[in-house]
Amino acid sequence: MKAMLRGVTKGLPQTGLQGGAGVGVFYLHRMLASKITLLQTNPFLAPLGFVVLGHVLKKSPKLASVSSALIGAGGYAAAQIYEVKKAVSAQSTNAPAQTSGFDDDDTGALMSVDDIGMLTSPGDIGDIDQAPMYDDAYSL
Repeated sequence: MKAMLRGVTKGLPQTGLQGGAGVGVFYLHRMLASKITLLQTNPFLAPLGFVVLGHVLKKSPKLASVSSALIGAGGYAAAQIYEVKKAVSAQSTNAPAQTSGFDDDDTGALMSVDDIGMLTSPGDIGDIDQAPMYDDAYSL
């Protein structure tokens, strides 16, 4: 039992270090992407940088476990960016055509709010008094 327990806990500090490095890379990536405009225009640069840094750190025996966490986190971040870009691209191609030239408070209605009477009763079109118009038509 002790031998089995010892085998399970043997790499625990290293696993904790890798997990902590992954969390650190996540928050570092968020901070860098929000503050550096180069990373905003080229979002794959930061994950690529993490992968390259992790590859360089593989040579160091003390930082080998951190290097694998950097490589994994960089790959994960790149996959997330790819999926988000793909979803945004699909959403923009499926979006309905937008009209232009209207005010922000335009509801897109083809008539004004006063014209709702036209839809409910044929003789009532908003605030317009139609009696003189009909009289003019009969007098022709």
